[in-house]
Formats: sequence, structure tokens, C-alpha cells
Amino acid sequence: MHPLEKMIGEGEHVRQDFKYFLNDARKIARSLAAFANTEGGRLLVGVKDNGRIAGLKHREEEAYVVEAAAHVFCRPPVRYTTRNWEHEGKVVLEVQVPKSTKAPHSAPDESGKYLCYIRKGDENKVASELETTVLKMTHSARPLHFTLDNKHRRLLQVLGTQTEYKEFDIAELSRLSLMTRKECIRALAGLIASGTIQTSR
Repeated sequence: MHPLEKMIGEGEHVRQDFKYFLNDARKIARSLAAFANTEGGRLLVGVKDNGRIAGLKHREEEAYVVEAAAHVFCRPPVRYTTRNWEHEGKVVLEVQVPKSTKAPHSAPDESGKYLCYIRKGDENKVASELETTVLKMTHSARPLHFTLDNKHRRLLQVLGTQTEYKEFDIAELSRLSLMTRKECIRALAGLIASGTIQTSR
């Protein structure tokens, strides 16, 4: 089986996205930032959502859109590599983005406001304040020094009564653990960044 067919056979997922064509660098910046902020991943350009290979229409223009997306519209810029795959007379552009050591990366939304994006399943989603704080803590130039203080212990006690950690109700957690919203987010982010508690995407 051709390597391209094998990749396409996986479908769209947390580390792979299909793009029929590229014409909006801002939109592509959101995909690149989301990959860099999460686990890394690849864009296959010239592939329809259903997995059918359409091929590149304007090779140079689409390469320029990726360049602009990564270096003009991503803050800080996102690293990437590209490769062209030829299959049955058509060319597909693979854009590979590694997991970043400089996260969080932000990109403009539809109104031009810069936001932090992450991958959830096969979609790019705006990161919550908690998710953004965790990214900042885990990618800080300073080593993560985490001390379990009374606030964290109280928060862990509150979390001990909750069985589902997929989404956190910050308002409820801050109320139950007697913390301000900001304190609660920092404490929770510290627990996640240090691996004290696990979350699932």
C-alpha cells in the first residue's frame, strides 16, 4: 500500500487533518497552532474530508499559505516541515508539525483576536483558561517547582468527591475549595502539570 493511502486510511484524528485546498492563512494558523500545542500532527493538503485525493491545485500558492500561517499568523511562530507525495498523477502536500517546546501558540479567530487552540479529537478548539495555564506551566523556561500546600490539598479533597475529570467546573471547584477563580486555576494547573492528577481529552 502507498504510504499516502495508509495515512489517509487513518481518517482525521487528533494528529491528522485533511484540507482540500488552502486559501486562508489565518484558518490554517489555527490548525498549526493546535497541533503544536497538543501532540503534534500533520495536514494533508489536496485531500477531501471523505479521504478522496483531489491533488494540489496551486502548489506554490498553497506552500506560501502554509509559510504565512506558521510564521506570520502564529504567535510565536510554529515549526513545520513539508513533503510532496505523488500518487496516481496527483500531488498531496504533507505539512508535519512537531509538538512544540514553545507552547502555547496562538492564532487569530474569525474576528482577528488571538486565541490559544488545541486539538480535541479531529477538531481545533479554543483552549480554556485552565488548558492555557497548563501549557504555560509545562513549557516554561523555568523548571516546574511544585509544592503541595494547603490549597492544593483542599482542592484534591474536593476532587476526590468527583469521578469525572474530563471537564472541570472552575466556579464550583473554587467555591468548594475556598479559593478565588484565579487561585483555583493556578492550583489545578499545577496539579495537572506535575502529573498529580490526570485528565483525559
